[in-house]
Amino acid sequence: MQVSQCKVGTILAEDVKTYHRITLVVKDSVLNQYILDRLVDYGLTHVWVYTSDALVPKEETNREKELIQTSYAEAAQVLKQVLRELSLGKKLNYTQITQLSKLVLGNITNRVNVIKYLNNIKDKDEYTYTHCVNVAFYAMLIAKWLNLSNGEIEEVIQVGLLHDIGKVFVPDEILNKQGKLSEEEFDVMKNHVLLGYYSIKELMDISPLIKEGVLSHHERSDGSGYPYGLRENEIHLFAKIIAIADVYDAMTQDRVYKKGVNPFEAFEMFQTLGMGIFDIEVLTVFLKNLAMNLTGLNVILENGERAEIVYVPPYEITKPVLRTGTTFIDMTQSKTKILSIF
Repeated sequence: MQVSQCKVGTILAEDVKTYHRITLVVKDSVLNQYILDRLVDYGLTHVWVYTSDALVPKEETNREKELIQTSYAEAAQVLKQVLRELSLGKKLNYTQITQLSKLVLGNITNRVNVIKYLNNIKDKDEYTYTHCVNVAFYAMLIAKWLNLSNGEIEEVIQVGLLHDIGKVFVPDEILNKQGKLSEEEFDVMKNHVLLGYYSIKELMDISPLIKEGVLSHHERSDGSGYPYGLRENEIHLFAKIIAIADVYDAMTQDRVYKKGVNPFEAFEMFQTLGMGIFDIEVLTVFLKNLAMNLTGLNVILENGERAEIVYVPPYEITKPVLRTGTTFIDMTQSKTKILSIF
C-alpha cells in the first residue's frame, strides 16, 4: 500500500526498512501519525499492510480488554485456590491448570491489550499468584513470537502457571523478607524449584517437558543458574522462555518491599547483563516484539509531565520517542528520565 494511503491504526504486515536496510518499524506495529510522518521523511513510498478486515473496531477492542480482565481475574483466583490446596498437602489439581491454560490461550490474538493490561498490574498483596499468571501470559506471547505450535504454546503457559509452585513450601518469613536474604536463606529459597518439581513428578497427566520447565526455569546459559548449573543446549526451550518472562515480570512489578522498574529500564538490564545468561535468540525475539507493543502507552517523566510513547526504535529500544502536546521528545537526545508507565 502507498504510505500516503495508510491511516492511523493500519497494521504493518512486514518490517519496514530504509534503503540502507536499517529496520525502522517492525512487523505487526500499529501505525500512528508520528510513524507515518517518519516514513515520509525517509522517502518510503510503499509498505506491506494487513487488509482493512484485520483492523479491529474500537468497540471490539473494548470487548477484548474486558475479556483479558475477566480471564486474568479468574486465573489468579483459581490458581490461588490450587496453590493453597497444594500447601495443605493435597494433590495438585491438574485439571484446573489445563483449564486455566486454555483460558490464557484464548487471549493470544490480543497481544497489544494483554501487554498494556499486564503493565498496569500493581497487586502487591497477591503477588505470588498474580506473578504466576503474568508469567503465563508473557510466556504465551514469547512462544507465539517464536512461532511454536498451539500445543506447545499451551504447554508453555502451563509451565508459567506452575513454575513457582514450590514456593508454597518455602517459609513465609523467607518468601516475604524485605531485606537481602542471607546465604542460608537463599539456599532455602533456591530449593523451591526442586520442591515444585517433586510435587508434580509423579503426576502422569503432566508432560515431562512441563515438569522439566518447572525444574529448570532458574538455569542460565552461562551455567550460573540452579539447581544443576546447566548450560545453553542443556536447557529446554520451555525453561528458557519462562526464565525471561519470570525475570521481566519480577523486575517490573511492585512488591511490598520494592517498586518495580519501568520496561525500558528492564530492557537495558537484559541488553547488558542478560545477554550472557539468557538464550540470545529467545531474548532478542522477546525484546523486539515487546518493545514495539509499548507504543500508545503513557509515561510520567521525572519532572511530573505526562507523555505518550509514539515510537520505539528497533535499534534503540531503551530510548523511545515521546509526545507531549505538540512536542516530541527523543529520549536518545534528552536527559529526562521516565519514572513510570501506565
